[in-house]
Amino acid sequence: MSSFPTPDAREGAFAGVLSGGLLGKVFGLLAFSIAFAAVGGAVGYRMPPGLILPLFLAELGLIFAVNAFREREGLNLLLLYAFSFVSGLTIGPLIASYVSAGAGAVVLQAVAITGVMTVGLSGYALTTKRNFEGLRPYLFIALLGLIVASIVNIFVGGTILNTVVSWGGAFLFSVLLIVDVNRTKYATDTMGNAVVITLGIYLDIVNLFLFVMRILNGGRR
Repeated sequence: MSSFPTPDAREGAFAGVLSGGLLGKVFGLLAFSIAFAAVGGAVGYRMPPGLILPLFLAELGLIFAVNAFREREGLNLLLLYAFSFVSGLTIGPLIASYVSAGAGAVVLQAVAITGVMTVGLSGYALTTKRNFEGLRPYLFIALLGLIVASIVNIFVGGTILNTVVSWGGAFLFSVLLIVDVNRTKYATDTMGNAVVITLGIYLDIVNLFLFVMRILNGGRR
């Protein structure tokens, strides 16, 4: 049996976008989130790097706020877009550091690769008949392991550990992207679910981009 999506499966996947169902809501919110992040990135590009830590803490607070107020119409969107903008502020200085180091081509390559991977992985998630929800507990454990390894890497470093963390992070967020996009096929069609799923997909794409950029830069932090 062929593993390639059939024409009917592809048409069914994109029908959700055209009909304005949960998938359509998520894609629409994701487009606006990326736009807000781009504006934040343009502002953050000229921002002092010393502000990254407090902005990162603000990001964490906004993530919890989005989940806590997911059903509050209007406020949930405001928090989602505020998070996207703030995350752009934190990514801007990082991109500036790459450009100033003469690695601007790495950033462009990472954007292109992340875009292609996002389209491909999302297409698979929407056309497969599998439900990946059962993978969430295992992926959460893997995410905790990645966080621990990243913290150790800050103090220990080393080429091998950097490489393992970079490739491990890229793989983990690729799988998370599949799981989160796949969730749009089974979750209840509510704006609250759309906001939370959009947040998850946005985080998957952003982290995938950051790890791909590290890989292209030779695993250096």
